[in-house]
Amino acid sequence: MALLAPHLKKLFALTKLEVLPEDYYLVHLPLDTKPIPGEWYRPATTRFAVFIRAPGGITLIVTRRKWLRMKKMFDSFETSEPMRVVTLDMALSLSVYGYIAEVSRVLAQEKISIIPIAAFDRDHIVVRKADLPRTVRVLRQFIASCKE
Repeated sequence: MALLAPHLKKLFALTKLEVLPEDYYLVHLPLDTKPIPGEWYRPATTRFAVFIRAPGGITLIVTRRKWLRMKKMFDSFETSEPMRVVTLDMALSLSVYGYIAEVSRVLAQEKISIIPIAAFDRDHIVVRKADLPRTVRVLRQFIASCKE
């Protein structure tokens, strides 16, 4: 393991992984897409979802099941292959630095591509479904090495 800052080693030693059970899709929509009704994000039916509006378009991350039901609403879209979401279950303050960079570094060494998603106090990574077993194995080994 590369030399890891003590504050990060301590955080990773306490980190738990939570793999959400559903398959997800990344969906790209054009900017002129009609608004998405709020019922698509009700807490009772949505464990994890992401909506990003950027100058180049709209990106959604939604479960496969939800996407199959909602895609009829859109005239134009692009979708990814099936993806999975891994939550790095460690409450982080906004003053923590280098945490997701270290996750990215460890996985990049194994040629695993990720899409990092930051929430207020937890980080998540989105990985190709095919890469999930390797991702979990590599991260668990890394976390275990931080406990030594």
